[in-house]
Amino acid sequence: MTATPKVSIIIPVYNVEQYLRQCLDSLVNQTMREIQIICVNDGSTDGSLAILREYESRDSRMLVLDQPNRKQASARNAAYSHIKGKYTLFVDADDWIELDLCEKAHQKSEVTGAPMTIFFYQGQDGRSDPSYRLISPHDKTTVEEKLPLFNLGVVCDKLWRTDFLFGNRLYFPEGLVFEDTLVNWQAVTMADRISVVPERLYHYRRNPNSTMTTKGEHSLDMIPIYDKIREYLLASGYYAAYRDQFISKKLDVWFRHYRNLPTSLQPRYRDMIRKVISDDDREFYRTASKKQCKTVARLFYAMIDGDTTAAWKFRIAYTMQQIIRTPELLVRQWIVRPFRRWKDTWQT
Repeated sequence: MTATPKVSIIIPVYNVEQYLRQCLDSLVNQTMREIQIICVNDGSTDGSLAILREYESRDSRMLVLDQPNRKQASARNAAYSHIKGKYTLFVDADDWIELDLCEKAHQKSEVTGAPMTIFFYQGQDGRSDPSYRLISPHDKTTVEEKLPLFNLGVVCDKLWRTDFLFGNRLYFPEGLVFEDTLVNWQAVTMADRISVVPERLYHYRRNPNSTMTTKGEHSLDMIPIYDKIREYLLASGYYAAYRDQFISKKLDVWFRHYRNLPTSLQPRYRDMIRKVISDDDREFYRTASKKQCKTVARLFYAMIDGDTTAAWKFRIAYTMQQIIRTPELLVRQWIVRPFRRWKDTWQT
């Protein structure tokens, strides 16, 4: 590299050869030239590493690290010791970004001095970040202003000041999936200021083979992740300020994951929740408004706590909910998803 990079971009890579070139092209062609691109090949078994080596040979700003498969958290952490930029950006290898993302986010960060600058994503299917209409463009400095930022617990929709990452030891918890949910909660609560670029600069691909799309045993990790968030909030003294938002979000996420799990994993999932649910959680779901905790979710947690009446009510409500969702699910499975796969194949 001939210049000190302003932004270091971290990309964990695992078996994404059909999408990887689009991602890398959006990085090497950024309007901001002073960037560093750190790609961590996480034990790919397809042609991903060969593509990375090809781009590395052509662009001195690119560094490729190769490691056995240890999952995304480990891959991101492995890049930390190689970061040279004042700012850090996380990009998933099956996504891509607007060519001026680094320039716009960097400019905003320099003007405001914020340790984090957020922007928004555009889904491959045309859907936008649900936070887009909820988050105003002015800087966030208070608890109330930060609350909408927990609607999507990801790290790819932010430009991070590198000294903020390192100074607060914001490493990803290895051995768990949904690792960025914990880091997002830590960062948003710690940051004294969060600035906003109110534009859709990140393109998210719904990869049918990704961890976020597939449902299996890794989905159980959402329980220990939120347990770690609770431990962090209590230890840091932020729990009281964020209590309602945290419990509401946790109970909603846990229930939504339960609803999408294979039937064979649901009993195990319920047992895991039963072991970690707190008295504070119970008090919340019993007294919260319907906006904070939906009726079917309230019945779900009452069932977990051994309320037999609630268990029958939950089964009825859950069955009705599944019947209502069935047409939508069938459309997704037999029309939307095949079309996306065809479109991806056609584009590549």
